[in-house]
Amino acid sequence: MGDASIGCLLNLSTGERESVRLSTVQLDNASDVKRRPKYPERERPEKFLASFDFTTLYYDCFWDQNTKDVLCVGPTPTNLKPHFKRAVYRALPSGKQIKAKHFFSLTVMSTQLKDVPVDTTAIEMHFAGETHLMPVQPNGCDDFSRENLMFTLSKNNDLKWIKFWAEYHVRKQNVSAIILFDNGSDQYEMDDLIKTLTDIDGLKKVLVVSMPYPYCAKDEILRVNPYWAHFLQIALMSIVLRRFGMGANAILNLDIDELANSNGQADVFQLAEQSSLGILAMKGVWVEPIAESEFGDHRDFCVVAKDEKQSHCYAGKWAIDPKRKWFKKLKVFPYMHWIENRAQLGRRYVEGVHFWHFKGINTNWKLNRATPMQFDPEIHERRNIEF
Repeated sequence: MGDASIGCLLNLSTGERESVRLSTVQLDNASDVKRRPKYPERERPEKFLASFDFTTLYYDCFWDQNTKDVLCVGPTPTNLKPHFKRAVYRALPSGKQIKAKHFFSLTVMSTQLKDVPVDTTAIEMHFAGETHLMPVQPNGCDDFSRENLMFTLSKNNDLKWIKFWAEYHVRKQNVSAIILFDNGSDQYEMDDLIKTLTDIDGLKKVLVVSMPYPYCAKDEILRVNPYWAHFLQIALMSIVLRRFGMGANAILNLDIDELANSNGQADVFQLAEQSSLGILAMKGVWVEPIAESEFGDHRDFCVVAKDEKQSHCYAGKWAIDPKRKWFKKLKVFPYMHWIENRAQLGRRYVEGVHFWHFKGINTNWKLNRATPMQFDPEIHERRNIEF
């Protein structure tokens, strides 16, 4: 679907349209140097190895919010850590060698290049015998300043689903800006995604970016953190925060099959801003794949399991206020279901606020969630989901 690491930012209020790039760099496929999975001596199924990202060094390289330092965000290095410690970074055109400081987490690494000359247009990185040129991309936080920003990563989700997901959150949660990263969809083109989102009344800004890089399978041999190798999705969360989102009112992360519900209270952005430490945590409720209408989107589904243990979605979601000072620390990493190194006690639930998680809005790419079911009054009940 289009070129890798390139996108389009549209200001729907003014009609302005501009190209946006992410500076993705990868190891040469012919090189013997590759990222290896954790515990590489353990045997993995072919599905995992076929989906693992052996080569990406960074997904993006950009000026920080103050246009003083340069940040590079990529997968955690595993066995490549010694190579990163020996890597040489030079600012171009000055040729000045730049000191690098690496911040590691389970899945993501951020590299801070400090005091980069203001005329720098690219970073030349010498890494494991290879030379890589990374154009330094502009910081986009001003583009989303004071916006209610929602973002997601999507692949081949039905355009009807995407449109309703976006329209619902504009209407119900006052979303004003959306960033959608496309993970290599082959069912439509980028222009189709752009048209789908720009046709929504009330939306002010839309950024759609093509990021067709590996989305790794679950690492079944690990009992703790088997999703550690979801490099792309989790790294994009740091990129959204630090390149685009630091000036937003708040940032909401939801998948296309998830709808935030605040039960008539303030929207989730206001609740995040009002929270003591800038995090609104949301529990989920599973909605079963029992279609009772023919809209072709989330509105077809309203049935949940009576048993709360079955209807409860244990993987929560969040909205954050990025303006809090502790988010400036580069050791803070947003993950899908938590914020790594968050402020102490920085997870707050609000009574009645949750998200609906629709099993029927799914391409079955990971699990066969969307397989249709029959309503059983013994185990199911209908909920009044306000669409």
